Amino acid sequence: MVYTRPSSIPFPTVWHRFTAKGTKLKVQDLTEELVEPAVQLLVKYFTADEPPCKYIEIQKYPTALAALEKLWRDTIKDGVSVVCVEDKDDATEIIGVNVLTVVAKTDKEEVFQTDDKIWAKLFGAVDFVTRSVDIFSKFGVEQYLTAYGLVVDPKWRGWSIGKEILLARIPLCKALGVKVTATVFTAAASQAVAKKAGFQELYKISYEDLAKQGFRFPGVEQDTKYSKLMALEIS
Repeated sequence: MVYTRPSSIPFPTVWHRFTAKGTKLKVQDLTEELVEPAVQLLVKYFTADEPPCKYIEIQKYPTALAALEKLWRDTIKDGVSVVCVEDKDDATEIIGVNVLTVVAKTDKEEVFQTDDKIWAKLFGAVDFVTRSVDIFSKFGVEQYLTAYGLVVDPKWRGWSIGKEILLARIPLCKALGVKVTATVFTAAASQAVAKKAGFQELYKISYEDLAKQGFRFPGVEQDTKYSKLMALEIS
């Protein structure tokens, strides 16, 4: 089931404002004119830096890369993804992006299937970790906010931009009437950022054990030891 953003929430909305590198920044809804540069930022840097993508070398596999890009584009249509830009009216340079959607308990259960072996490993691993905990039962909710990719432009890294983008989920969730946000964080760096933003660890599995489940990313352990499902309750 495709999520529909409530029409009562103005679009676009600025969800969070902060300052980094002496520059005033904002996290806002991902508007149509920013979709293309946002996707290209993900294609360029997420695929190169996110450990499973990096070590499986997704950029060498056009069909898997196309499947990942399609996931991003389809999810962005749900209308709750966000971007970080300079806090000015004509901002066009995207500093960071987080592809978001809301999943509901009433969504039709769909078993992940694909003939593409690389995509099967990448998304299959995330799907495996996501299913490790029943978020609906654990938190007693009917829906929650989740994500399919977070990236910050390399020249803006080291300034806690990722944490600020995660913190923007709090007012976003409150507006959506969502009590929990849960995400699979696949990198040690993003896991540390999530912890700083208040996320708690619900489940972790080593990449060594994921390999035993059929999800092998050769060399990933030198970068990151675990894949983790982490969540933040919105009070």
